[in-house]
Amino acid sequence: MKRPKVANAIVAFVEAVRANRQFFAKVGAALAKLLGTQLDGDDLFRRCKSLQAKKMDLGGKVESMADEKDGLAKRIVELEARLRESESRLEESEL
Repeated sequence: MKRPKVANAIVAFVEAVRANRQFFAKVGAALAKLLGTQLDGDDLFRRCKSLQAKKMDLGGKVESMADEKDGLAKRIVELEARLRESESRLEESEL
């Protein structure tokens, strides 16, 4: 009678070890996936901060270009006025 108990205990032990290995393999896979997700998240966070900095820089450039455009538009108006004035003087001098 002792032998079947020992054999049953050995079988139960082997099954427990097998189940334990499967459990640790699943835990290991889950931890690896979690770590990969965390690293991906960190990389995405860095990229997001970088893109936000670029966005602010481009926003500043757009404002600067808008100011420059306004200045150039005023300069064009001034030059067109001078051109009309010069054309008017030229017509007067031809008469």
